[in-house]
Amino acid sequence: MYRLNPQENTLEEVEETTFFENDLKERDHIQEWIRKKPEVLGEDLLIIACEYDQFEVNERIDLLALDKEGNTTVIELKRDTTGSQVDLQALKYVSYCARLTPSELIQMYESYIKQQGLELDAKESLIEFLELDSDEELYQNLNTTQRFIIAGKEMDRRILSVCTWLYENNIDVKCITIKPYKLGDDLLIDTNQIIPPPALEEFYVRKKEVSQDRKQKTDEEVSDFLQAVADYINTKTDYRATYSGKRDYFKGRKFLDLPLKFVFAYKKQKNRASMFVESYVDEGVELIRRVDEEQLEKLRELVGADVYLRPGVRNKNLLRLVVEVEFTEYQDLQERVGIYTGVFGRFKSFLEKAFK
Repeated sequence: MYRLNPQENTLEEVEETTFFENDLKERDHIQEWIRKKPEVLGEDLLIIACEYDQFEVNERIDLLALDKEGNTTVIELKRDTTGSQVDLQALKYVSYCARLTPSELIQMYESYIKQQGLELDAKESLIEFLELDSDEELYQNLNTTQRFIIAGKEMDRRILSVCTWLYENNIDVKCITIKPYKLGDDLLIDTNQIIPPPALEEFYVRKKEVSQDRKQKTDEEVSDFLQAVADYINTKTDYRATYSGKRDYFKGRKFLDLPLKFVFAYKKQKNRASMFVESYVDEGVELIRRVDEEQLEKLRELVGADVYLRPGVRNKNLLRLVVEVEFTEYQDLQERVGIYTGVFGRFKSFLEKAFK
């Protein structure tokens, strides 16, 4: 790491140091930094337990989190060097978590909320974090698989070797370095993901989704339909969305730099697909209401489908403007995708003009 000296237009090396030399401890400092700001590990995580020790064996998990898919994520921390046994330690904890039920995870999070003095409802917080809409979806999506993250200043080569092999064999693991640097009286903290290499992570995630067929809960035709829709959106429009292959719906990114996003869903058994634009922020909700009140019939005529408002089930601030697309049982997958994406193009174009 270097610091720019603008007067001389040169780079000055920033001195690397250790947590030991600066009297920074694993539990009191590093663990607290990550507990309070887990995104430093490179992804959205929700901490649900800290120093959890309620298993039958006398062992303690540093931090336990959920990722955006609802998977339990063990976070194992080491202050300076990881040593050669942390991989086995993390794998043991992951195996313990494999038997946790959704109810147990919710109770664990309730205890954490109480322990930290947070004013949160556990279920509401989980539903919001996982972008779900009901208790039923929450129980379906919690702890479908498990993974772990190892973080420390230096990674033992033996640990890197084991974790590389695990990752290449479809075990979801990350190794992240957390290094301190001295800059005058200040201490800088730098994080760097070692495994998987960031440039290859997208490929590996895609590979895992395809190869882990036993974990696929979504009907194959549903996933094929939604994947084709996502491919169309990303290649034929200026909007962006990612489908994980694990659910019967997926969400897109922010729309028009407004607090709005599109959601795409497919119910094969009902010969019906839907798309909707949703928001729980006042500005976005007001825009949706305005379209409903002033231009609903015009929108229905344009898209050639039913359009209606639907509030959120759990989140009373959430509002959706829904377009329902009906299919006949004789239409094949390709024809259904073509009809659906055509409706999306007209729906998106209409909203762009309405919201601007």
